[in-house]
Amino acid sequence: MARVRNKNGREFLEFISLKEKGLDRYSPVAGSIAVLKHGGNYLLCYNIWRKQWEIPAGRREGDETPRECAIRELYEETVQQVTELEFKGLMKVKDLSGGIIKYNPVYFTKISERQPFKENEETSGILLWDKKKEIGDIDAVDLQILNYI
Repeated sequence: MARVRNKNGREFLEFISLKEKGLDRYSPVAGSIAVLKHGGNYLLCYNIWRKQWEIPAGRREGDETPRECAIRELYEETVQQVTELEFKGLMKVKDLSGGIIKYNPVYFTKISERQPFKENEETSGILLWDKKKEIGDIDAVDLQILNYI
């Protein structure tokens, strides 16, 4: 399989399926990822700084859990508010600048309706994507996650 790298210096290594209680076996557990599906489409947000479409994600703050991080980041980036997320596993990535391997918890939920979006300092728009339509630059590592969800 060809190596998948994004333009931000991360390389996708593998997706690890496990139960959430097994998270403590991996280190470092980095920021969380929130995959939302509406009908047959996945929610993406446009990152102003990186100029690409991405799955909502981000770093943990303070002592929040990976799940709390996914819920908060989803809301901050897309204004989509959820209370229930299903843990799907870990995305194992390598930071190419320092060679550090990190593990990102991946959470998933289905939504029945999209809540109104408000542009913010990081995100200029959101869309529901069918994985086929041409929409411009999409984070290559994020795309790998959709193969496992």
